[in-house]
Amino acid sequence: MPILRIKNRHRNKQLKILFASYECAPFYKLGGLGDVAGSLPVALKELGVDIRVIMPYYYKIKEDYPEIKKYKLNIYQSNLPRSRVPVYFLDQPIFRAKNIFDQSERARFITFSLLIKELLDENSLNWRPDIIHCNDWQTALVTKTYKKQKSQKYLGAKTVFTIHNIGYTGRTKLSVLEKFGFTEADFNQIKNGSVNLMRQAILDADLVSTVSPTYAREILTPAYGYDMADALEKRKKDLCGILNGLNVSDWNPKKDKDIIKKFGLEDIGNKYINKNQLQKICGFETVANVPLIAMVSRLAGQKGFDLLKQAFAEIMRLNLQFVILGTGAKEYEDFFRQMNERYKHRFSAHIKFDLKLARQIYAGADMFLMPSKYEPCGLGQLIAMKYGAIPIVRSTGGLVDTVSRDSGLSFKKYDSSEMFKTIKRALTVYHNQRKWLKLVKNSMKKDFSWATSAKKYLKIYQKLIK
Repeated sequence: MPILRIKNRHRNKQLKILFASYECAPFYKLGGLGDVAGSLPVALKELGVDIRVIMPYYYKIKEDYPEIKKYKLNIYQSNLPRSRVPVYFLDQPIFRAKNIFDQSERARFITFSLLIKELLDENSLNWRPDIIHCNDWQTALVTKTYKKQKSQKYLGAKTVFTIHNIGYTGRTKLSVLEKFGFTEADFNQIKNGSVNLMRQAILDADLVSTVSPTYAREILTPAYGYDMADALEKRKKDLCGILNGLNVSDWNPKKDKDIIKKFGLEDIGNKYINKNQLQKICGFETVANVPLIAMVSRLAGQKGFDLLKQAFAEIMRLNLQFVILGTGAKEYEDFFRQMNERYKHRFSAHIKFDLKLARQIYAGADMFLMPSKYEPCGLGQLIAMKYGAIPIVRSTGGLVDTVSRDSGLSFKKYDSSEMFKTIKRALTVYHNQRKWLKLVKNSMKKDFSWATSAKKYLKIYQKLIK
C-alpha cells in the first residue's frame, strides 16, 4: 500500500521540514536529543514528510564516518541508517575541535545557527523547508534570525523550538553575541550582561514544544521553568508536550544480540536466563527469587542520586540485589565505589559507559529505579518496560505520562523515605508471582514507538502552515 503523502494545502506540495540539532545518533550522540534526532525524522519520513536533518560536521564524525561524502563546498551529506532521510553536515573550522564544549562552545553554536539561515538564503541545499524545527539552546538563534529579519530571498519559513531539558539554557554574554552582529535591542531580557538563549527562543519561535505533556505543564511554574516560566506563560497557547518515543528496532529483547538469551512475551521465562547472567557478571548469588534492582543513568543530582545516597543503608538491609551503571558527578562515583566494597556480594557499581552491559542489565533486572528530581521525558523507563523490568519512579515529567499503575510503581514527594517505602512495596508485589507476572506482561505490551509521536508532530506542523 503506497504511503499517503502529506501536502501543504496552500502550496500544493509535500511538507518540508529541516530538523536542526547539534547531535544526532548514530553520527554523534551525547544525550537524549541524539536519540530523538536519529529516530523522529525517520518516523516522519514514513508519514510522507520531506524531512532532512542538519548538524555540525564534528572532528569525531569525520574520524568515525570517513564514508560521508561532500555534497558541495563546506557541506557533507549522508542518510540516517536504514532510511531515506538526508543528513547535512556543515563543515567549519570552529566545528573541528576535539572537545565541542570548550571555551568556544557559545561561538560554535551561534555560528551553526547563523549558517543555517545563510544556507537557506542562498539556496545552497537546492531545497527550502516550510518549517525549521530547532532543538535546545544550541539552535535557539535560528528562531531569532527568522523573527528579526525575514530574508528577502527566502520568505515564509516557520520555526518550532523544542525544549529537551530546560536546565541547560545557553546563557551567553551579550559581548559575544555582538561579535556576530546582534545588538542589545534584539533580546527581550539581559541579566548581568548575559542573554538566556533558551528563554529568547521560547519568545521568538512560532511554536514551542517539549518532550512530554506533564513536563509542558510543569515548566509553566517557577519550580520547573526557573526564570523562563514567565516567558512560557506568555506562550502558553503555543506550547505543547509530545512524548518522546523509543527506537523499537534498536531496543527489542526479541532481537537484541547483546543479551545472553533473546525473549518476548511468548517466552518470558528466558528473562530469568538473562537475570542469571547478570548475577554472574555482578558477582551475586545466582538465585531466581531474590529481586534484582537496576539503575542505568548519568550520576547526577537531577536523577535522584541524593535520595539514593540518603536511603542506601536502609535499602541494603532489604533482601535484594542492586546494580548501577553510569558515570557522572565525582561525589556519586566515589560513594558507589565505596558501597561496592561494603556490599560486594549484593551491590555492584559499574562506573563507566558500556552499552552492551546496559542491555544485559535491562534484560536481567526485575526492577528499574528512576527517582528523578525532574525528568522531561526519560528513556530508561521506556527501555526497562520493553525488557520486562518494572519501573519504580518518582511522579514527575515524562515518568507520569509513561508509567501507570498497571506497569510500574511511583511516589510523588521528592523524599528518600517515600522512595524507600515504594521500593518495599515493589518487593511485596514481586513475591506475589501472579501479580508480578501481570505487571511484567503489561509493561512489555506498552507501545512507545516513534510512530505515535510523529503523528502528533505532524499535527503541529500542519497547524503552523495553515
